[in-house]
Amino acid sequence: MATNQEYLKLLERLYSKIPDKVSKSGYQELPKLIIMNIGSSTIIRNFAEFADRIRRDPKLLMKYLLKELAVPGTLSENGQLEIQGKFSSSAINTLVDRFIKGYVQCQTCKSLDTTLKVERKVWYIQCLACGAVTTVKAL
Repeated sequence: MATNQEYLKLLERLYSKIPDKVSKSGYQELPKLIIMNIGSSTIIRNFAEFADRIRRDPKLLMKYLLKELAVPGTLSENGQLEIQGKFSSSAINTLVDRFIKGYVQCQTCKSLDTTLKVERKVWYIQCLACGAVTTVKAL
C-alpha cells in the first residue's frame, strides 16, 4: 500500500506529463466581411477568403446567402461575391452568423474547426477538435 507521500509524488509526476490546457476565449476570431454597396448591388470583397477560413466551399455559402436574400448574385474569379440589390452589412452579417451556427459550428464544443460532409443525401458536420458528428439540414 502506497503512503500518502508516495501518492502525492506520483500524482505530481502525472500532472507534469499532462499538457497545459489551452484557454479559448469562447469564440474563434474570423475575418470581418468587407461589404460595400455600389450602385444597386452589394459586394462582399473578401468572400472567398472568409469561406476558406470556415472550411466551406464559397459556392455553398453563396447559395445559402442568395437563397435567404431571394436575389441573384455571382461569384467572381477574384473571390468577390456580387449580390444584386442593396443590403446592409448588418443583414449580411446576421445571415452569415446563422450559416455559421447551422453549418459550421460544432454543437458539442462550439469549435469552428469542422468539416461538412455529405453521404447518401445526409449532411453532417464533423468536428476536428472533439470528433463529434452532428447531422444538419441539407441546403
